[in-house]
Formats: sequence, C-alpha cells, structure tokens
Amino acid sequence: MARHNILLIASLLALALFFAHTNASREEDMKERCSKKIESLNLKPCENHLMRMIRKDQDEDEDKNVLKMKGINYIPRGDNPKEKCCDQLSEVHMLDCRCQALQEIMDNLNDRLPKKEMEDAEKKVKMLPLSCGIAPPLGCDLNLDN
Repeated sequence: MARHNILLIASLLALALFFAHTNASREEDMKERCSKKIESLNLKPCENHLMRMIRKDQDEDEDKNVLKMKGINYIPRGDNPKEKCCDQLSEVHMLDCRCQALQEIMDNLNDRLPKKEMEDAEKKVKMLPLSCGIAPPLGCDLNLDN
C-alpha cells in the first residue's frame, strides 16, 4: 500500500512538473512572439503623436495655428501620426503584447523628454489605446526603468 502511495505521489509530481514546464515554454513562446511583433511595428508615430500632445504643437507655423483657431485641423492627408499610431497598435491583438508595446513607447519617450514631462506622458500612454478605440491592456503597469 505504501508503495502504491509513493508511486502515485511520484506520478502526480512528474505530471505537475510536466505542466509547469509546458506552461513556462508557452510563456517563453508568447514573449518571443510579442517581441518579434513589436520589433516589426513602427512605434515612432505613437511617440510623435504623444510628443505633439505633450508639447502642444509648439513648433507649428502661424498659418496652421490660425487654421486651428478657426476649427480646421491642418494635417496633410496620410501624415496624421495618431492614425498611424492607432493602426500600429491595432495590429497587436494580444493584450499582454499591447502592454509591451506601450512600455516600449514609454521607454522611448523617457529618452526624449525631461523627467517633469514624463508623468504627463505616462498618463497619455496609458490612455492611448482608448483614444484609438482599441482595448487597453488591463493591469499594464508602465514603469520608467531608464
């Protein structure tokens, strides 16, 4: 009887180890796929869109500012960084990958902005998926490692 219990426990332990290994392999595969997907994206439009929002389009010429005051948003067709950004983010279907993409944007902005503007940037990065009309990754904790 004791021998059967030992065999049962050993079998259950082997099965648990197998599932743990399989799950770890799946997570590794998912992380690798996410990294490849993010590398294939052009996240520069997202960074440019956010920089514009943060800096309030300070470098636009007077004609564009006059048009804006009249309610006309002058951005040449096909040059809208927000649309390009949203297109890129919408290609990231898995929410965990989307979180990684947002973290990448955050890291790149951290290299371009002074620390005092990074709090505003973090809020805008977190809101980016919603402003694009796509699902935000829940529990995505963006951090500034740099």
